[in-house]
Amino acid sequence: MHPSNHSDFVKVCLKRLSDACLLAPKVRLLGRDINSEQAAEDETPSWQVLYTTYVHTCSPLRSGETLLPIPLYRNPPTLNGDHKSVIKWQTEWQACDEIQMAGGCKAEHATLRELSDVGSDLFRRGWDIRGRIEYITQIPTYYYLYKVGGKSLEEEKARKCPKCGGEWLLDEPLHDIFYFKCDSCRIVSNISWDHLK
Repeated sequence: MHPSNHSDFVKVCLKRLSDACLLAPKVRLLGRDINSEQAAEDETPSWQVLYTTYVHTCSPLRSGETLLPIPLYRNPPTLNGDHKSVIKWQTEWQACDEIQMAGGCKAEHATLRELSDVGSDLFRRGWDIRGRIEYITQIPTYYYLYKVGGKSLEEEKARKCPKCGGEWLLDEPLHDIFYFKCDSCRIVSNISWDHLK
């Protein structure tokens, strides 16, 4: 909310309020948002990941070391002077996740494809945003590709990177979530929750 973090669009809107002879909005901190997570330290991580779920209300950009959210305002605008493209992608990802988690409707399989297929529109947009963030920050930035289903744990462990076909199974999972990591494609993924005990 600090003025130093305002995008060009916010600055224009505030000027329009002034031009209309209205007072600028006043901000008063009432306390910590109980729905927010602790933010990552203001240090440059060695890597970061675009990761969210339908229950998260924080930034989808996470530190690779801690998986804590990195506030978007710490980075220059992603596209067109702000971070709207990141927020829009997150909203779409969360909507798909909520539908597939609820299950039982015709849209379940379509939304699951959006979350887990490198050929989906949602993946393409998110992966492009990931690349833009990496370019801006000069920090290796990964995309979380959701996985559910599969026939067995053995089949899951034998999965190859869906983008390049390379080996990507890690010896140890990162943050008890990411069992796969492809450094050339910048993708991380989980082993299907159906096969983890």
